[in-house]
Amino acid sequence: MKLERIALLTAVLALITAGWGVAEARKLQGRLDRFADGSRTQSSPGASMGSQATNVEQRLKQLEAAAPSPGLFMSAIQLHFAKLYFAGEARNWDLARFERGEILEHLDVVAALRPEEGAVSVTGIMDAFKNTQLVAIKDAIEMKDRGLFRDAYRESIIMCNTCHQATGRPFITITIPTNPPVSNQRWEVPVSGGK
Repeated sequence: MKLERIALLTAVLALITAGWGVAEARKLQGRLDRFADGSRTQSSPGASMGSQATNVEQRLKQLEAAAPSPGLFMSAIQLHFAKLYFAGEARNWDLARFERGEILEHLDVVAALRPEEGAVSVTGIMDAFKNTQLVAIKDAIEMKDRGLFRDAYRESIIMCNTCHQATGRPFITITIPTNPPVSNQRWEVPVSGGK
């Protein structure tokens, strides 16, 4: 019981931290987009472009140093991936669709935080995953086909483990979950009161 509470508190803390990190990443992306569009005003009429570029580079380095670790977001992806499995098994297609969306959002953050790992394009792997296995999961969800869902889920696990191997982390091996990742969530489709 105590271990379940610790695991639950750890998961909640990871989700809160992940949410904060996503919000911060989105703020940073918005600022960078505004700067790239030229909508940012100069701080003083006499400021040179060179000093502005240096200031932006320094600020970017500070933000990169303060950014949360991609591992934090990968842990959140792992949680959502497990929840996706139990939602699909319960044929709760709305929940499965939601969890898949959460995975997509977190993959984008990881790719932004760590576009490359050594000589490996993490962004390329993430894009391939999103455009193949996660599309197959989406299709299975839309067709409400648990057999297709299971197949796509297994293919996703293979892709996850291949990515971990390619980025020098073969010791991280994802499997089909055997226990729900949280004990305080119902996986079955909620029953409506009047239907």
